[in-house]
Amino acid sequence: MQRRMTKRFVTIALLFVALLGAGPAALSAGPAAVEQAKIYMIAEGDEGESGEPVGCGDSLVPVTRDIPSGLSTQGKIAELLQILFSLNDPYYGQSGFRNAVADSNLSVDGVAIQGNTAVIYLSGTVSVAGVCDEPRVDGQIAAIARQFAGITNVIIILNGGPLFNNVGSIDFPITGHSVAPPFFPYWEAQGGLPIFGYPLSDQLVEGGFRAQYFERQRLEAHPENAAPYNVLFGLVGSQAAAERGLLGTAPFAPATQQGGANCEYFAETRHNVCGLFRTYWHSYGLDFGEAGFSARESLALFGFPISEQFQEQLEIDDQGTLATFTVQYFERVRMEIHTNPNTNQQFVLLGRLTADLVPPTP
Repeated sequence: MQRRMTKRFVTIALLFVALLGAGPAALSAGPAAVEQAKIYMIAEGDEGESGEPVGCGDSLVPVTRDIPSGLSTQGKIAELLQILFSLNDPYYGQSGFRNAVADSNLSVDGVAIQGNTAVIYLSGTVSVAGVCDEPRVDGQIAAIARQFAGITNVIIILNGGPLFNNVGSIDFPITGHSVAPPFFPYWEAQGGLPIFGYPLSDQLVEGGFRAQYFERQRLEAHPENAAPYNVLFGLVGSQAAAERGLLGTAPFAPATQQGGANCEYFAETRHNVCGLFRTYWHSYGLDFGEAGFSARESLALFGFPISEQFQEQLEIDDQGTLATFTVQYFERVRMEIHTNPNTNQQFVLLGRLTADLVPPTP
C-alpha cells in the first residue's frame, strides 16, 4: 500500500514539474486561433435583392464561418470550399437559403492564384437538379474565391475539364487525358489528330486562361472573343525554336526572295516557303467558312514562317534515336518531310513540338 502511494506521489510530482517547465504559455493554452470568412448560399427567386445576382433570378448570400488563422489565400479558399462541400443538407439551417452543391461529391485538389485569377482544381462528381442549378453551383464556388482582395476572375476545373459539360468530350486512354469543352468539338472540327495530336495534359490555367496541351499545339480558351477566335493557338513553333537555341542560327536569319513558281515569299517575316512545305501550308487551315483554305485560314493555323527550310536532327522514338530531316519552322508549328519506306514518296508531318513544353501537373 505504501509503495503504491509513493509511486502515485512521484507521478504527480513529475507532472507538476513538467507543467512548471513548460511555462505560462502551456498552462494558458486555449483553442487554436481562428478568423472569419464567408461561404455562400442561394436565395432563390429574389431577383438579386439579397446579394450578388446569380442563376435564374437568384442571389448569393454570404454566411460567416470560422477558419484557422494564418492560412495563405489559397489555403483559406481551400478550407472554405471543404466546409461548403461537407454540408449535405440542401438548405442551410433554418434560414431557407439553398445549398446547390449539397448532392455533389466534391474534393479540393488544389488552389492556385495567377494575378487576379484564382484557379480551383476539383475532383469528384457534381450533381444538379436542373439547368438553374449550374450557375448556382458555379456561383457558390467562385464567390468564395472572389471575397479575397485582388481576385476578380475564377476558373474551376473538375476532373481535368470544365465544371459542367453539356456538349460531350472524347477520352484518349493512350495518353490518359480527355478533350472536353471548350476545346471539344473545336479540336475535332479544326483538324483532330493530324493537326493537333493527342492530348498531353488535362485542362489547366496559364496566364489567367483555360488551356490544354496537345502533341502539336497548345489551345487556349478566350470566351471574351467571338467564334472562331474564342480558341487561340500558342506560338509553339517560335517557343520551341527559342528553347532549342535555333533563333540565332543561319536558317532563321532574314532571307531574300527566291524565284520559282513553287516558292512564296512572306515579307512580314522575310522568309520563303517552297515545295512540299508551301503545298502543305495552303492545304490546311482553320475553318472560317471560306471556300477551300484561304491564306487567312492557313495563317491562323500555322502562322508565318520564321525560318528557311534546313536539315535538323530529331529524336524519332522514346529511346532517343536520332535521324536527320528537312524541316521548316513556323510561328505555330514545325513542318517535317518524311519518306514512306514502301513507296519512297515524301510527305509532310507536323512535329510533336509541345511534348517538351507541357508544365508539371497542378
